Amino acid sequence: MNFALMGYGHIGKLHENVLNKSTKGQLVAIIDDADIDSPFPKFNNIQALKSSKLSIDTIIIATPNGLHFHHAKEALENGFHVIVEKPITLNVQDLERLLYIAEQHKLRIFNMLQLRFSPVVLWLKDVLNKNLLGDIFLVNIQCYWNRNAEYYGKREWHGTNALDGGVLFTQFSHFVDVMHFWFEELKPKDVRTFNFNHQDSTEFADSGLINFEIPHGGFGSMTYTISTFEKNFDSTITIIAAKGTLQIGGQYMNQINYLNAENVANPFTEPIGKIFHQNALEEIIDAVAQNRPSILDAENARNVIKFLEVVS
Repeated sequence: MNFALMGYGHIGKLHENVLNKSTKGQLVAIIDDADIDSPFPKFNNIQALKSSKLSIDTIIIATPNGLHFHHAKEALENGFHVIVEKPITLNVQDLERLLYIAEQHKLRIFNMLQLRFSPVVLWLKDVLNKNLLGDIFLVNIQCYWNRNAEYYGKREWHGTNALDGGVLFTQFSHFVDVMHFWFEELKPKDVRTFNFNHQDSTEFADSGLINFEIPHGGFGSMTYTISTFEKNFDSTITIIAAKGTLQIGGQYMNQINYLNAENVANPFTEPIGKIFHQNALEEIIDAVAQNRPSILDAENARNVIKFLEVVS
């Protein structure tokens, strides 16, 4: 599969590195209106790429959050499959419009939710699917990170409602997605947000408390902040269930911090890596080639965006 990459910032370069290692796909072009240094042909916009007649199957959208809808829409309307970095959109209405456009043009649109390919996340999904923990009582998500004034000063779109969308969309949407990957749909019940020390750098709250219900019983809470002192502190998801207690952790959800369960043992004997974009990209390439559904199909992000839109 031949790819063009739209947006050549930090995440764009990560995708470039992944594609350079891939045996199933290759990067052919960059789309960015900035003056960049790249060995690949560079185009200022999708129309210019289309006019070039280069053989491109798929465009990866790695632009600021608030531009994802516009750029994905333009890519679909010009006949390309699309992979959109998280968050796919900042509201459900825009996501539904993209799904409709993709269907009309008989194209595929995917959301890059690579933490679904963390071996720990996949293992726990299997444990939950088999009901090995029994009834779920409580789930707790804790995300204690640091994003300082320097971070928000690096890129002008960071910190704005229109282009950033907020802490849950930019920093913590993967954790919300993992919960939906496991439990399908969370129902928000109570939300409180705070801005402790980013009044001069963001248009949105820097911290929050969320209570929610889990389908088929059980209750959850999420505490998040980007106001921890000097550096990131911790990220964990804890599950209290009838037949076990466990906690997974790490920014990449790749660690088992605690496990005490009746019928579940830790299957991992070696440290697990952190970057799962390669797994996600190859899943997308295979899904298109085999014309089959994928866990990264954009429609699978619907409940995540709906949740984030309500609680942000």
